[in-house]
Amino acid sequence: MKHSSELIVQADPAVVAEVLADLATYPSWNDLVSSAEPVEQDAGDPGPAWLTTLRAQVGPFARSKQLRFVRDRHDDHDDHSLVRFVRRELDGRDHAAWIMEAEVEPVASICSVTLTLSYEGGLWIPALGSVLHSAIERATVRLPAYVEQR
Repeated sequence: MKHSSELIVQADPAVVAEVLADLATYPSWNDLVSSAEPVEQDAGDPGPAWLTTLRAQVGPFARSKQLRFVRDRHDDHDDHSLVRFVRRELDGRDHAAWIMEAEVEPVASICSVTLTLSYEGGLWIPALGSVLHSAIERATVRLPAYVEQR
């Protein structure tokens, strides 16, 4: 499963990129991320790590998943910014891949943002796919408001 959304944010691209590079900000503007607490980096981590809870709800039924994410990519240039968080558990077991990416491209004094969430596991039931889509669409509305407050 992979979902991408694009939006225009009327804010300084550097400020938007700063927000997107810190997973701890995501619960403030992204319903899917109910918590993201910084945790100690492991020696093999390519960047900072967060213990993150993803939560989706369908009517009275909710599904939560706690994942350890690390920022494995953070390219920040004048004309483009890309940040990627990947699931990296430390229990030695194989886990389904989760990847969250955010890309910022300056457009005049505003910016274009692309948010992408990918999941390669088989346990995410189809009904939750539409809930995931809705949560990401709400995030595209809430992100500009969050950035404006900063």
